Amino acid sequence: MWIIAHRGGSELHPENTLEAFRAAELMGVDMVEADVQVSRDGELVVIHDATLSRVSGQPVPVQSLTADELSRVDVGQGHGVPKLRDVLDHLRIPVVTELKSPTAGDALLKLFDAHPHYISRVIPISFDHRLVRTLKDRLPTLEAGVLLVGVPVNLPDVARAAKVRMVALYYEWVDRALVDALHQEEIMLSVWTPNSAAAVEKLRDLSVDAIASDRPDLVLRAIGRNV
Repeated sequence: MWIIAHRGGSELHPENTLEAFRAAELMGVDMVEADVQVSRDGELVVIHDATLSRVSGQPVPVQSLTADELSRVDVGQGHGVPKLRDVLDHLRIPVVTELKSPTAGDALLKLFDAHPHYISRVIPISFDHRLVRTLKDRLPTLEAGVLLVGVPVNLPDVARAAKVRMVALYYEWVDRALVDALHQEEIMLSVWTPNSAAAVEKLRDLSVDAIASDRPDLVLRAIGRNV
């Protein structure tokens, strides 16, 4: 089972910061999850929301600032908004990259064109399944996944339509029947975001393939890894 530090482990460090991602890697997680938007100058920048309101108190759209300007915005404990390529350069583990805007797909393809070695390090996911399908059409070997709100009647068909072998669901929707049905179709299930020991232990026992948590330390303990 893969352990993914959601936003770097946002209950432990300021979310989506280099500090959070570095700490998660040192803790021993398998991957980190990073949310990306596109800056005014076309850079993929790591921040969840489309504005700076929640993380900095400034009601400013992310896309109105350059990546350099965003790097100087305090989003927690003096940390700025990093570029995705800086996160990739600072880590050795894969980065599950949630594409938060319609233009993020093109920006990611440009990044891959300039830095082909990033392709094996990035696992793009999105609620926009057409965006994921476009990436897979361009790069068939790219590992990717789709996020869903709720559970459709035929979840394997949703995965196949996007050409992915991983789906990501909110953890409270998951039960044994769902896990077994997906595994019979050779589709992996990632869940987000159980942040209590009890929830994590239940999902461990259901044999999900990945857990993305804001408390990756709890997940590591639940599966018997040292923190």
